[in-house]
Amino acid sequence: MWVPTQDEAILMFARFLKARHGTAAGNFARKTAKTLQDEGDPEGHKIWNAVADIADRPQPPQLDRSKAA
Repeated sequence: MWVPTQDEAILMFARFLKARHGTAAGNFARKTAKTLQDEGDPEGHKIWNAVADIADRPQPPQLDRSKAA
């Protein structure tokens, strides 16, 4: 059974948020991070800020696989 590492989970969730919230994904993750910080969860705050950092990155161009031979 595959269990994602923390870094893999952060990347997967950032991609999910970008798909669901588009350009607002980073803001959504940062609000969640702030809520966790206010509730006394520094580890959750750190992880959600990492999600936001990835969600705020521009997406690299996608490869057009329909033209692959």
